[in-house]
Amino acid sequence: MFMAVNVSRASEVVDLDGKWLLHKDGEAKSVTVPHDWAIAGPFRPDGDAATGKLPFVGSGAYERTFLLSGRAAEMLSDGGEAYLEIDGAMASPMVRVNGRDAGGWNYGYMSFSLPVSKFLRAGTNDVSISCDTSKHKSRWYPGGGLYRSVRLRFVPKEHVLPGTMFIRAVRVDSTSATVRAEYELSQGGRKTEEFEVANPILWSVENPHLYELTVAGETFRYGIRSMEFTLDDGFHLNGRRLQLKGVCLHSDLGPLGMAFSVDAARRQLAIMKDMGVNAIRTSHNPPAPQFLDLCDEMGFVVWDECFDKWDGTSGRGEGENLEDYVSANLRQFVRRDRNHPCVAIWSIGNEMPPASEEKPHGVTRERCRLFREVIRELDPTRPVGVGSCLCYSSTIKDFVDLDVSGWNYQRCYMASRVENPKQPLVYSESCSSLSTFGHYRFPLPTGRTEYGVFGREESSYDMTAPDYGDIPDIEFNRMEKDAFVAGEFVWTGFDYIGEPWPYVRGLNEYRRWGLTDREIARSSYFGIAGLDGIPKDRYWLYRSYWNPAAPTAHLVPHNWNFPKGVKIPAVMAYTSGVEGELFLNGRSLGRRRKVRDVEGYSLDHPKDNYDRERTWRENPYYQIVEKYRLVWDDVDYEPGVLEVVCYDEAGVEIARDRVETSGEPVRAVVTPDPYSRPEDRIRFFRVHAEDARGVRVPDATNLVRFRLEGAGEIVVVGNADPHGHRSFADVSAHPLFAGNAVVVVRAEPGAKCKVMAELGK
Repeated sequence: MFMAVNVSRASEVVDLDGKWLLHKDGEAKSVTVPHDWAIAGPFRPDGDAATGKLPFVGSGAYERTFLLSGRAAEMLSDGGEAYLEIDGAMASPMVRVNGRDAGGWNYGYMSFSLPVSKFLRAGTNDVSISCDTSKHKSRWYPGGGLYRSVRLRFVPKEHVLPGTMFIRAVRVDSTSATVRAEYELSQGGRKTEEFEVANPILWSVENPHLYELTVAGETFRYGIRSMEFTLDDGFHLNGRRLQLKGVCLHSDLGPLGMAFSVDAARRQLAIMKDMGVNAIRTSHNPPAPQFLDLCDEMGFVVWDECFDKWDGTSGRGEGENLEDYVSANLRQFVRRDRNHPCVAIWSIGNEMPPASEEKPHGVTRERCRLFREVIRELDPTRPVGVGSCLCYSSTIKDFVDLDVSGWNYQRCYMASRVENPKQPLVYSESCSSLSTFGHYRFPLPTGRTEYGVFGREESSYDMTAPDYGDIPDIEFNRMEKDAFVAGEFVWTGFDYIGEPWPYVRGLNEYRRWGLTDREIARSSYFGIAGLDGIPKDRYWLYRSYWNPAAPTAHLVPHNWNFPKGVKIPAVMAYTSGVEGELFLNGRSLGRRRKVRDVEGYSLDHPKDNYDRERTWRENPYYQIVEKYRLVWDDVDYEPGVLEVVCYDEAGVEIARDRVETSGEPVRAVVTPDPYSRPEDRIRFFRVHAEDARGVRVPDATNLVRFRLEGAGEIVVVGNADPHGHRSFADVSAHPLFAGNAVVVVRAEPGAKCKVMAELGK
């Protein structure tokens, strides 16, 4: 293995996560960093739903002391350097060390490091990091404060300057690979070294193998792989086509808010992996560096995105030059992330409008060309792209100098294929289907824009979407037929705080329905999993199609508590099989089989207006569902057990699912979340209610009281209710929603703890 510089002393890293003193609103209190100062609330029922009705706007300063001694002090005395590394602070962070200004950054989502040795002294040192969100603009909940990790890295006099290391394979074949490392040493200037790796294990989504390289006492990870976006055959990884089955993810972690946790992020990715996801779009901002570490380790291809738009949502102040601001952050972005093998494409932004007198911060061909050049100077190996929701943008030619173009919704990529036939395409944002966990209202929606306005919940039958979006089945069909597209990134993998479409649109267009601010939700309906991370019904639809090797059977409605005499307009089964038989109290209601295709079904985005005078079956839009779902129409409800048995093409049973009528809830039951590891520091537990017979009660809304036995502490509690206004930080009690809640515990790895729960009155 190649060793560029042989030194006897490695770097020393001091983890500064943990207890800090937060000075805010005239008070000082001890908090645990990473920390989101707004997630505890309180929620303001009449507040801005777009940003989650939470008090993120404000300013504050985090302070702590540390002791400079031992090995770290020796390094500095020998001419070494200390770098304060901040993975993200919302927003406009400024740093002071021992009362002296050390620097800062202008973008709350961006990581940065500062050389601070000249400010340090022997013994006790003080560091202060101030944040100010008063001018930060956002279309969703951005959080506030020191929400990502902080470290002090002590390095010897001869060290690799931060952000200068770039490792990549310049040649790969079946027997060997040539790896090139380019970097800059603090004492020796720029270096370029190459070495051979025999019989390389290629990084892939199935086997995400990583290598390590040690230079000047520091270890850098990398992977060996080849990636290509083609014109007619989608995305290739290591020379083979890989259909990108992707989701878009915001930065918040549900009830934890923006406070980053490796364990919570790993849980999210594990949930998505089980669904069949192999790609992540970091919408629409740079993620925590540890998030990309997880994608490297778990095998996800990443669309790495730097900005939403280039206006105030980018963090850019009104007086800052757009070109300079975006370029500087793109350079920082690429230097930070270019050694991650998971990163397949750089995105310079999302849904920027064409520049005009009214929108001077919009996109132009010149800006796209400039920003591509900025990135390619630092990384000539990866393509540069953009996400656009304006189909006509392809005719304006703003994106023609980019390597790849991403298109959001409505099969917009087809216009680009006609106008710019030499540019590979990605469906960078798709679907946007809407649902509330466990909500089954009848009659079913008769069109995709028939929302549950006055019930304020969206049907969990996965049949509604915004006017610009479509249901999952249509997107499945498009990706099958339009194989030249690299794949899709569904909006979104998880519900997130803020942006509760369709009830927040532009300048509060929901008012045309006569709804008040208090009636509007504080979190989204887009997620395939709820805000608590528990999969919705739609999860199993995706899993059945994206992960066919995993036996799947899931009934909708996944609740068999209805009034007597009700006729269920449709019972659906989401299955990786091709056929299923439905039983009600042991009586067969017949077999159903997925259709192979729907002849004449258009791939184009349809205009759709719901019509309550017809049924969902009479809307041609829904014909496609029987290609991906099994459907039994007009089932007469009777209490008992509803069960589906699913079969593969050979008629062999692969999976079954059942739901049972329950009685009143009498107990709360706690189980470890199946995607949360017992050895983690942050652990998730699920809570549900059961009746006297031990049957799960899927519509329970009881208040549950919590306590913890053993080591650790309950950090937050929550559920999937988009309208919930109870603080996640009130860990003593929380209501169930659709029969579920989650409890998040912090404990030392290996420490034993037990969550106790009881139903309240």
